[in-house]
Amino acid sequence: MKVVLTGHKGFIGSHYHDYIKGSNDVTTYDLASGQDLCNLEIVSQTPDADVVVHMAATNGTRLFYETPTAVAFNNTIPTFNLIQRYINTNAKFVFTSTCEIFNGAIDNGYYNVPTDENVPVMFNDIINPRWSYSIPKALGENLVANSGLKWLVIRYFNIYGPRQKDHFISEFVERVAKGEYYIKGDDTRSFCYIDDAVKLTHELIENHDNQIINVGRQEENSISDVARIIMDIMGVDPAKLEVLPGLKGSAKRRCPDTSKLLLSTGPFEYTPLKVGLKQTVESLL
Repeated sequence: MKVVLTGHKGFIGSHYHDYIKGSNDVTTYDLASGQDLCNLEIVSQTPDADVVVHMAATNGTRLFYETPTAVAFNNTIPTFNLIQRYINTNAKFVFTSTCEIFNGAIDNGYYNVPTDENVPVMFNDIINPRWSYSIPKALGENLVANSGLKWLVIRYFNIYGPRQKDHFISEFVERVAKGEYYIKGDDTRSFCYIDDAVKLTHELIENHDNQIINVGRQEENSISDVARIIMDIMGVDPAKLEVLPGLKGSAKRRCPDTSKLLLSTGPFEYTPLKVGLKQTVESLL
């Protein structure tokens, strides 16, 4: 299979590249390699492909608040450009999206948790810089689904693991290593280990078209519980954890309904949270 993969040096993209490169003809693009997909000349030189897997993104909660303009730009223009490049081909376009796009609907109490794929997209407090990531992702879903190409949208729910940067887990490990034992907010999340996410992603790409599918784990954990597990792994007394006020716009709860995913892939054995966290912490130290 001829695959064009964007974001192969990023967190999920690098793991997915490792997973498929031995058995597929893969051409990769990444801003870290000087391949700026905002540049039409670079996009025009991408080869024909059976599948375009668009994983390139500027991500990380801290960046949403610190550099929202760059986040919005880098998560919008490459999607436009790639769709235009492949719109008259037989390629299948896979767009990786995020559970961030329906934070507003959940926090306003309109829908339950676990959350299925049919929850409407909603952005309250439109000037909040946090939406600099999720609005381009919602737009990307719309563009891909209406492009005329075969398509697949994968909505990731809090994937974690080695190589991840600018994320709660990696940042908390850094703080604990410096003797700082605080978190901002005590929301809930559903943490899915990267190896599991990659396997599920590939199964969906190979076998499903023209759908939006949640990829994650239907198990809710509080941020404080995860922080205490990390502290225990690092040999620090979890009782030292301090919970500070959370960031504006952060969803209070987040957990996917994975019924559609598991109907598509069949039963799946997820990596236990403590096992995945141990492997992640060890990779960061």
